[in-house]
Amino acid sequence: MLLKVGSILLVLLITGYYIYHFYLNKEKYLGLISKITSFLFGISAAALGFSFILTSNYNLFFTMVIGLLFAISCGFTVKKIFQIEKWMNQSLSSLLGYLVGAFIGYMTFISTKPFLIVDVLYIVIIYLMLMYSDKKAAETFQKKSTKKKGKQKPASNAPSILLAATLLIFVVALSINVKSIKAGIIGQPQNQTATQDEQNDLQNASIHVTPSGFNPKNTTLKAKTMLKVIFDVDQHVGNNVKLISTDLNLSVNLKKGENIVLLDNPLKGLYQIKIEPGNFTGTLTVK
Repeated sequence: MLLKVGSILLVLLITGYYIYHFYLNKEKYLGLISKITSFLFGISAAALGFSFILTSNYNLFFTMVIGLLFAISCGFTVKKIFQIEKWMNQSLSSLLGYLVGAFIGYMTFISTKPFLIVDVLYIVIIYLMLMYSDKKAAETFQKKSTKKKGKQKPASNAPSILLAATLLIFVVALSINVKSIKAGIIGQPQNQTATQDEQNDLQNASIHVTPSGFNPKNTTLKAKTMLKVIFDVDQHVGNNVKLISTDLNLSVNLKKGENIVLLDNPLKGLYQIKIEPGNFTGTLTVK
């Protein structure tokens, strides 16, 4: 949990630092601040969307509320601090980035590794952005200093229209394919083999039931040997969890912690198991 909260705080602190940096040097970034902040908020929002969806155990409502609040605050920030008229660009880019991040996060299996990967990628991308923006700002500032100050062109509506159209297309695409999007499929451990207890003529396996589903997804077993399976239910999984398998004629209520299920001499075959609510599926392969 500490790593999850730390990832969110890291993104917020870096975003806040760069906004302060741009504010202190706004004369240097004049003319570029709208593009820079749009990119900054978009990348930061993507990292936050990814982290919040996993931290909340795929709670879509909570994640989307946070996303809307963040998008509104991004637009409000640039309007107040930098006096940017087209502040909608920042809100739209934030919302689009947040949705993309949350979408990828929803399909990612909950573990520590995804948070570390996203944190490293975020830091690298933001660092490269700062290097590029500093170089571009220096070139622009030098060009402006050699020219007479003329009347500034009014800001174009094209970026806002493009961002709004992209956001709309993404939301429509998600709505159409919502039933085919499965939680936790990226990075989910796939296989394990049950251990043999020759002394008791028994095979043992432990399967973790997480908010992302079964860990691992498939367990390979030996035919005609009694199986003892421990279904270890994570504390963050909801209540009234039930293990169901029509193939094995199973319907077992699971409590938090370890739950022992015995299967007597299973025959060769592929048996599907699933967890409700959530409809997460896994398999037992008997060879």
